[in-house]
Amino acid sequence: MKQADPSDSVASEREPIPILYYSTSDLPVSERYQAWYLRDWPRTEPVFRTEPYEPFDTRWESAQLGPVVFVYCEITGMRWERRIQDIRVSDFDPLILSMMIEGAAHGDMDGRAFRETSGTFHIHDLARPSLHVSTASRTYSLVIPRAVATEVLAPLHDLHGLVVSGEPATMLFAHAAYVREALHRLDLAHADRLGRAFLDLLALALAEARTSSPSPVGAEKALRRRAAEEIEKRLGSGGIAVSDLCRALDVSRGRLFAAFQSDGGVQAYIMTERLGRARVALADIDRAEPIGGIAHRLGFSDAPHLSRAFRQRYGMTPREYRRLLTTDRELLRASEDAGSSAPD
Repeated sequence: MKQADPSDSVASEREPIPILYYSTSDLPVSERYQAWYLRDWPRTEPVFRTEPYEPFDTRWESAQLGPVVFVYCEITGMRWERRIQDIRVSDFDPLILSMMIEGAAHGDMDGRAFRETSGTFHIHDLARPSLHVSTASRTYSLVIPRAVATEVLAPLHDLHGLVVSGEPATMLFAHAAYVREALHRLDLAHADRLGRAFLDLLALALAEARTSSPSPVGAEKALRRRAAEEIEKRLGSGGIAVSDLCRALDVSRGRLFAAFQSDGGVQAYIMTERLGRARVALADIDRAEPIGGIAHRLGFSDAPHLSRAFRQRYGMTPREYRRLLTTDRELLRASEDAGSSAPD
């Protein structure tokens, strides 16, 4: 008689860590974004106000590791916003650790400008407002309940929008890569230890980052907000001269540049805002404002200038973007018409 192999019983008793997989790749392009946006994870209500600026597709893997949720995500370029009114009606207030494997993101975290590139991570506090834009990207993320974050990472007030790079970030990326690779073969008994290791490494990384990245100076934040408001008022009325901004705000060029240093300078910020306005105008298909008119109104020298800048930022020309939106709307209408004409 064959003797039982002890490893057989060990294997049969093994309880794997549950991994939740999600993908929109098998859906029609016109249905992908809506299906993802209405997905009841991590909450039944959407956490962010989002808007894709290229054909949408995404893939997610997530697992509960003790006190935290570990997520691997691939997603196309998006605009993400969480407003004060969203926060007031939500009971979902964790901190999100976002590690950028590939891609980039930039925006405003409650008055703090941030820019995240490949190999860096940032902290996102869902109890505070934010607005940012990301390119197509691959990321690791941790969803950290507020009570856990308070226990391990306190104080929390300086973390919203903090970007960490270099060796402190490398430690977390290495652990995240290992966890994703090994997750399918690790036992559930190891889940809590994996999650705690993430928190320990994050606490170490933040301790080092906080000594070299002081909180934004109040006067600088105030100047940035005033400048952003002034830029907002002037968008749509031709070009915006930095010299005019300096006079209106009564500040030097050096101070104004410092306030927007995380954006690459005030000119880079203005370009981002102009391109955002152009994208909104292009999306108004019913009005169909000529691309040359949009370029002139937003301060571009001509339509080719807008086209080059738009393609560099969004990966397609204004004409291609408008054609994509028109096609998506036609497909959606065709689908709705087919549904309404179907027999009961």
